[in-house]
Amino acid sequence: MKKHKLMAMVLCMELAMAVSGSIYAEEATATEESNVLSAPTDFTIDPLTGEYSFTAVDENVGYYFIRVYKVKDGEESGDYIATSSRINGGSTGECTGTLDMSEIGWGTYHVNLVTFAAAGTDYEKPDAVTLTLEYGVGGTLERPEMMVMTSGNQMEVMIDWYTLADYVNCQYLPEVKISVYADAECTEEVLTDTVDTSVLLDTAELLPGGSYVWGFSESIGEHFYTIEGENDSKTFAFRYDVYTYNLDAGTYYVTCQALAKDEYTNDSQVSTVVEITLTDEESSSEYEYATTELWADMTVGMDRVYASSQVQTDRIDTADAQETVAEVIG
Repeated sequence: MKKHKLMAMVLCMELAMAVSGSIYAEEATATEESNVLSAPTDFTIDPLTGEYSFTAVDENVGYYFIRVYKVKDGEESGDYIATSSRINGGSTGECTGTLDMSEIGWGTYHVNLVTFAAAGTDYEKPDAVTLTLEYGVGGTLERPEMMVMTSGNQMEVMIDWYTLADYVNCQYLPEVKISVYADAECTEEVLTDTVDTSVLLDTAELLPGGSYVWGFSESIGEHFYTIEGENDSKTFAFRYDVYTYNLDAGTYYVTCQALAKDEYTNDSQVSTVVEITLTDEESSSEYEYATTELWADMTVGMDRVYASSQVQTDRIDTADAQETVAEVIG
């Protein structure tokens, strides 16, 4: 009988300790959660004007920032490309302002409203409030221009630098499909290759004023091209922005086309046709070249060759020629 009473007492003590431990754990969790600031609500932004508003609901917040990130393959990539100034907390109610969206090209972006605790407090910031924006909805990529160099059985394709500058500043660097045909009607395809021009940013040089150098060398290369500027000339070989192919001897017809990376934008028109002739010889330093209709030589200056965006105003389907449509999708 005493043994049974002892066991019952032990069980009661264990149960009491378990309940007590559970209560303490809940109280600790509640205390921990109480240190997390409340995220603002009703966050909205106009993707074209940048006008935003949100409702602050926690007077213990130190400050806020609104920051914009490019989204690639579903993930935020790189540093933010636009940011608000510091938005002071310390009160509740509606907050409004305008974010500079002028540097945003086509594509998908996250706009994050981030809450920060004031310095010297033990509050923790909540998760950011995120909106997803799509720019260039229904738009068509600019038609690419190109030059094709030929030497023996080799052809080299260079995408026009003004085309690249327009893409990176106003739309986005797309994939470009290079196609080679055996007939002038472009029905008998003998080669096709798709290149991702976004990788060119890894080697591009951005000059003051927003001009781009897409890669050249005055000493390395087989085929050297000369551009006559107003006050100077430059002889160089293309680097990085050069796509090389070998084919059998014959006459061929080459086109290129920009391919959209987002389902809500459209592929470009196909370029005009470049006719080339290859031989059965190996490539040498001697070459010929031909260009699409609107190819333009780069600018010479500052001991460089470079190109700026929105300079060649005759280009087909430029961003300026289209109304930019942007949508908030979530």
